[in-house]
Amino acid sequence: NSPTAEYTNGGMVSGTCALETPYTEEVGQDFSCQQLFDIMYDYSHYTVNANLLHKCVKMMPENIDIFNKMGIEFMLGGDRVGWGFLNVHLFATSGKNTIMKEYMEQNFGVEYRFSLNAFAPVMDGEKVAGIYAKDEAGNTVQINAKAVILACGGYLADKEQMDKTFGVTVVPFSTECQNGNGIRIAEKAGAFREIQTGLGMTDIVGGTEKVGFTFTNPLMMMAFFGNLLVDHNGKRFMNEFELANDSLAVGGEGLLHVRNYYAIYNQSVIDALETESYYSHIGEPASWPTGSLLYVNPMEGIQGMMDKAIEDGYVFKADTLEELAEKLNLPALIDTVKEYDEMVENGIDTLFSKNMDLAEKIGTEGPYYLIQYNAAAFNTFGGCRTNEKTEALNANFDVIPGLYIAGVENGSLYARPYYSIGGTCSGLAYSSGRLAGINAAEYVANL
Repeated sequence: NSPTAEYTNGGMVSGTCALETPYTEEVGQDFSCQQLFDIMYDYSHYTVNANLLHKCVKMMPENIDIFNKMGIEFMLGGDRVGWGFLNVHLFATSGKNTIMKEYMEQNFGVEYRFSLNAFAPVMDGEKVAGIYAKDEAGNTVQINAKAVILACGGYLADKEQMDKTFGVTVVPFSTECQNGNGIRIAEKAGAFREIQTGLGMTDIVGGTEKVGFTFTNPLMMMAFFGNLLVDHNGKRFMNEFELANDSLAVGGEGLLHVRNYYAIYNQSVIDALETESYYSHIGEPASWPTGSLLYVNPMEGIQGMMDKAIEDGYVFKADTLEELAEKLNLPALIDTVKEYDEMVENGIDTLFSKNMDLAEKIGTEGPYYLIQYNAAAFNTFGGCRTNEKTEALNANFDVIPGLYIAGVENGSLYARPYYSIGGTCSGLAYSSGRLAGINAAEYVANL
């Protein structure tokens, strides 16, 4: 139901995973797609369809070639997690989805129809033979087809499904197109819904339901600085270093176990960030490659931002910890800060064994600031089961003729948590989309 080609999560994606490309060869890198598959399959704990994952990883280099042929260029992104190889190809050409649309129209006669909201399959016996959709006026439109590929982008904007699946507020960094209709359509056609489902968590800024979707608020970055975080009771609840260095995958998962969470800073830190980056403030630790890439600028005007956020209701200020704890009903906050500062003093985390390179004492002198956050995500992943051809399968593992599922709604391709390698959500989406197209075309040709 997107009104334009750009109005999708794919339009928002900043980069994609690939190896064995001209870009990786140019920097002398020889890490292979097979090695990438080995890492990803092991990381999945064998919860995905191995043949499907292998096919999609092997298709990643050609994804880049196709984009280049369309006129879309890339630049390599940094190794943020410390894998030892570069794989994220950042889009260096703006408006990529419009370029793709025009290329497909001019070279292949593809017809795009916007502002239609698909809701059910057209069935011919057990075969899928099209899609029913609603137009902008609410009228039902029947689109007949010999094969259907569902690539609808997940259900992040479907609050009912999100509440049922995760049971915690997740701020959506997406468009409302991610409404879960693809999964519902597949289920109506008889496809089996896999139990595995997860989130592509935000990785540069945190989120708060008080503000919603934003990349431009520097205060949202402070969720990922790796120092003390507390839950809705004022208790520490996770290894904060993992959120600072690998928020997409392992770190972000920790945020799904609390109603909301708070970062706490004293006035001296706020004052320091007016003129220096947090990466510099914390000592530029080599163990924090994400910090060296993302958090290297001062936060000029941060005091004014804090004051505005206090008015907006997601930052709270007090002269003492006791006052903060009482104001926000955080009964464990005082003991948590005392215990945490002792661990920083001793240089060892006796609770969660985190790397202490990003830890600094909260201290006994205020004023103090608490910034309230919620979990935030770019997309869901998980949906209905397919085989290695992306053909939808029913509960008996029988193919549903004419129905293919690609992208993050493919329930057999994505592991939880997110594969701990940047760009794999989009890389697998592009590969599985191509794979679905190839196999759907072969199916139609043989009818």
